[in-house]
Amino acid sequence: MKEDLKAELLVLNLLRQVFLKEPDKKLLEGIGRIALNSEEKAERGGLKGMRDAVQQNERRLDEWTDHLSLEFARLFIGPAHPPAIPFASFYLSESHSLMTEETMAVRKQYLDAGLALKNLYQMPDDHIAIELDFLYYLTERVLELLENGGNTEAEKYLKLRHDFLMDHFVLWAPTFANRILESTNEDYFKGAASFLLEMAKYYAQEN
Repeated sequence: MKEDLKAELLVLNLLRQVFLKEPDKKLLEGIGRIALNSEEKAERGGLKGMRDAVQQNERRLDEWTDHLSLEFARLFIGPAHPPAIPFASFYLSESHSLMTEETMAVRKQYLDAGLALKNLYQMPDDHIAIELDFLYYLTERVLELLENGGNTEAEKYLKLRHDFLMDHFVLWAPTFANRILESTNEDYFKGAASFLLEMAKYYAQEN
């Protein structure tokens, strides 16, 4: 179990960075250096797609980074009607609105886990990157507790994680990922969307 959680931490750490802001050279260079064995290539096609896109553009990385920043803004920010809105409330509310009851419910789950958001009120709590960051926090907390003999408290955080995943995250993240796949020709973002889809499917099956 611990090894699975450690592997999940790596995935969540990368995805939360990918969707939080425009990619910078440091992130892209790190992705370009990722080594995958044959089994991982089959299981993590999205990650391979991201890595291959970086490697194909490494000789024009400065120019390509600027291009990705523009595509990031077009996909997720706007100025008007971005094709892949990165907020859960848009997909889960009947009115496709932001900052709805769904957003407040997410905030309550953060508080129940003892987590106070640094950027509270600067970005809605149900942004994809913040939700991935929350999953990272819960997974890291479970690992810490298991490694220090806190099995009972670890069960509490595992339940929080399970409930957040099954009652919320997997209900909207795949739709968001598919919006990206339908809306971009950029292999880096297609890879990121596929990687997110793979992660969501894994959690849906495992939980």
